[in-house]
Amino acid sequence: MNKPLKSTLITILIVVLLAGAALTVYCFCRPKGQSRDEIEISPINNTYIAYSGQNITTCSPRESLFILAYRVKHLNSYSTTILGEVNAGGIYKQDVSGEKYIVVKDSVYISRSTSFLKNTADQIFINSNTALVRNGDPKTNVYEDTVKKYTLSQYFEEYGTYYRELSNYELNDSTITNAELVSAENGLYTYKYEINVEKGVNAYRVNMYKMGSLSELPTFKTSMLTVTMTTEFMPVTITQIDEYSINMFFNLNCTSTLTENFEKLNDNSVVIPDYEFFKTHLGD
Repeated sequence: MNKPLKSTLITILIVVLLAGAALTVYCFCRPKGQSRDEIEISPINNTYIAYSGQNITTCSPRESLFILAYRVKHLNSYSTTILGEVNAGGIYKQDVSGEKYIVVKDSVYISRSTSFLKNTADQIFINSNTALVRNGDPKTNVYEDTVKKYTLSQYFEEYGTYYRELSNYELNDSTITNAELVSAENGLYTYKYEINVEKGVNAYRVNMYKMGSLSELPTFKTSMLTVTMTTEFMPVTITQIDEYSINMFFNLNCTSTLTENFEKLNDNSVVIPDYEFFKTHLGD
């Protein structure tokens, strides 16, 4: 081996070793995020205002949101479609989609997440007592024949959020830092709400940790909720926009946008997908 080549190889080896050492030191010495056991999840403390025919033009943006939350909670049936994406620091994009089907006490949430790095799909069935979760393939929509069974308290501890609520956030006067009317036209009212990330997103962080198989809880920077409703406080669309960081050997800044469209409100034609399958496994 000639001397210039040998010298070059030695230089490359030294650079690789130094880079490896620097990465090792960083992984051990970097500021750690919160682990799952550092926070406790308590029942979501949402505020609800009962609907009694209020005039939306005389309600504040907060009052309109709390009436909407009440109306959604008391719908007998509805379905929604969810579409969005997570932009991870410009490095990659995770596409997110899903559906919800609610019929009285029974409900199913279908969640899909796809990218070149990670592909997951889940069906989550919940009634008044039990939660059943099964995994599947987001590309084929084929799901396993087995389920994981939880009591509702076990489910909330594991998954954080409850998809029958209006959003993934805790919504009350202490978690909403700003509320404003964006537009009112053609019988639709759109509002924007800023969420206090110190108080209003902990359950959502746990949900992301669980669903995303993260090593630490994500660290939230900003959260924004945009809601469009009718003059009777019935939901049309809900959009959540979040900025946060996750740990993937280094802190990766992410922006998530999720939009949920509501359909078939109090419509008897709503059907729970794979209902017979879940009914069979409720007694296991």
